[in-house]
Amino acid sequence: MSKGSPNLTEDEVRRIGRILETLNRSTFDYLQIESGDLKLTLSKGPLPSAVPSATASPAASSPPQSAPHAEASAPKREAASATPGDGTVPIVSPMVGRFYLRPEPGASQFVQVGSEVSNDSTVGLIEVMKTFNAIHAGVSGVITEICTEDNGNVEYGQVLFRVRPKG
Repeated sequence: MSKGSPNLTEDEVRRIGRILETLNRSTFDYLQIESGDLKLTLSKGPLPSAVPSATASPAASSPPQSAPHAEASAPKREAASATPGDGTVPIVSPMVGRFYLRPEPGASQFVQVGSEVSNDSTVGLIEVMKTFNAIHAGVSGVITEICTEDNGNVEYGQVLFRVRPKG
């Protein structure tokens, strides 16, 4: 646990583990719990768009940390449904959260229209529960459109950018 994280007792960690086990055995798809400063959302898969942005999956159910950076890959794209008629490929949000085009206020954007990107190019950040997740292009090409605003909320699967692939 990093500095600034809430101190969880061993009993609280065990209780969270039991909650995870119960969710996995249940027919429910997600569970949201708030207890004091701890807000926990657990999901067996993608969350419905109506669920607020405080999200975590059963595999990543840790308490909030003080602004670390994590890596997140964009969801797999299906060629037929994800490619519009103009030949571009969307870069979609892999999670619900607040989207940032810049690494910090006042800095230059990660990418702009016309920027060349590769599979591992960072194109933005999504903040979830005070954790910043780097969003990678997942495709090589040129950014043709920025489809969301800086510092705006995004949903799982929402198109963030469109890229004209190389080749």
